[in-house]
Amino acid sequence: MHPTPVPIMPFVVLTLLLLPIRLAKTQLKNLAFFIWLVGGSVLLYRGFDFLTEAPEHTNAPLLAIVAAAALAIGYGKGKFVLSKTSRKNIDRINEFTEPKKPIQVYSLRSWIMISLMVGISLALTALNTPLLLRGAVNLGIGFGLTISSLAYLKAANHSSEKEIIAN
Repeated sequence: MHPTPVPIMPFVVLTLLLLPIRLAKTQLKNLAFFIWLVGGSVLLYRGFDFLTEAPEHTNAPLLAIVAAAALAIGYGKGKFVLSKTSRKNIDRINEFTEPKKPIQVYSLRSWIMISLMVGISLALTALNTPLLLRGAVNLGIGFGLTISSLAYLKAANHSSEKEIIAN
């Protein structure tokens, strides 16, 4: 397997979150979409990478079954669990009466969920979990995040349309 490069994405997101600016509701929804999508994309990439590096990678039918199962579970998680979390967060953002700092893009509960998902991925690596399982977990979580990110994009676009009509 390739040596793990230092991931730059967490630093980019952290920098965005700590900027001393305030964002309107639509901007917060776009930021939430961006973070969810990037996180999901990184995990999808890592998942596929782990699967192709797994010793079982020469068994194409097994990899196809594992990938399909991980994507199906990820779709369900994204559509029915994470989208619900996204919807609650969108409702919370809609209640804001003034612009907020980027770090306030998610509630404390959402930050805890993000930390748990990152923690699971790190724990699987630290525990030297078989690549096939690591790939499946990263693939599932990544697809779930990607699916649920669309709720933020839809809400941001809906907000933008309202702002245009109001002006």
